[in-house]
This record gives sequence, structure tokens and C-alpha cells, in this order.
Amino acid sequence: MSTTLEVIGFAGVICAASIVGGLAPDLDHKTSTASQKLQLSLGKRKLMRALSGIFLVIGCVWILLGCSIQAGAIWIGAGIMAGCLARLRTIILIASGTLMLMGYFVYDWHWMALFAGIALLIMPFVKHRWIIHSPEFAIVLSLGLFVFGSQYSGWVMASCLGFIAGWWSHLFGDIFGSDGIRSLFVPKFKIALRLFDNGGAAERMISKLCHLLSIVVWVIYGLAL
Repeated sequence: MSTTLEVIGFAGVICAASIVGGLAPDLDHKTSTASQKLQLSLGKRKLMRALSGIFLVIGCVWILLGCSIQAGAIWIGAGIMAGCLARLRTIILIASGTLMLMGYFVYDWHWMALFAGIALLIMPFVKHRWIIHSPEFAIVLSLGLFVFGSQYSGWVMASCLGFIAGWWSHLFGDIFGSDGIRSLFVPKFKIALRLFDNGGAAERMISKLCHLLSIVVWVIYGLAL
């Protein structure tokens, strides 16, 4: 790093990647903060599901009554689109996983693409705090990202390190909650300190304190440079 700007940029990439990594484990939960970034609000999802059913019924009735097939097809298409919007998170995760798998099998991407593709495909269907939150999954993910990042220099490695740090910080934080984390291969092995309820007032207060601390660290970091 030859300039202060490069140092700040490098640190910024690590922090941005750690934020993404810290949110990513909760993609297996449809009401989490991460999942909310990929889908409509609950009220809009309910509306889209209702509209989907209405549009599909109108389209089918329109065709069965011998009216315009084209008009019926448009209604059915609108129903399918509304249904897709109601399940936008699931579609995005499955599509992203499919692209990762295509990259691995067709373009010979790194094996992390295979691992990530499978993880994205199963996320909408697995139980929350199960596979994705297990330490075994985190170990394989960390190893894969580190090996992948070590093949490149600068921003790629920084992103990988930040994502790994964010992912493990998420698991570390879950240990203090009532649900904790459990082993994938030894389900009875669970670590839960039960110091506060997940999503409760204590967790929100700790989160705000961490945000404040991060700002202080950034200020000190900037002054030191």
C-alpha cells in the first residue's frame, strides 16, 4: 500500500464484504434482514399471492369460455408474474445458485462455485439455524474462499477475508443467544449461552453498541493515518 487512499480503500472493501458476510447466514430465514433485501414486504407478498390467484382464474375462465385465447394468456402471464414477485427471494436464490453451478460445470470455475451454488439452491428450503449456521459449513466456506482469494491479490483477497470475518462474527454472535448454533454432523452438540433472546431488546441494544464502536474505530483509524 503506497498511499493513504489505498489503505482506506482496502479497509473499506474488507468492511463492506464483512457486512455482506455478516448478513448472509440468515438468508435461510425468510424474515431475516438479509432476506428482506431480496423480497417484497409481507403485505406486498400477500397482495401478490392474492393477485396471482385472481389473474390465473380469470385467464383460465376466459379461455374455457371460448373467449380470446390471447387475452386469457395475458391474464395467466400476469398471474405467473405476480406469483414470482411473491416468491422473489426464492427465485433469486435458486437463479443465483444455478448460475454458480453453470459456471462450475460449463466454464470450469473454482470449486467454491459448486459449493456456493449448492448452498444457494438449498437455502430457501432448509431449516433456519441448521446447515447454513453450522460450524462445519463455515469451515468449508472459509477454506474455499481463502484458497480462492489466495490466487489473486488486492481487492479479491480483501473481499474474501472480509466475508469470512463477517460470517464467523455472525455465528459468534448467535452463540450468545437462546438458539445458539449446533453441529451439522453431531446435532446434539449445541452451543447456546442463552444470555439474551434472538431478536430481543438486549440483542438490539448490543447491535447498536457495536455500530457505535465501529464508528469510533473508523474515526481512530482515520486519525492514525
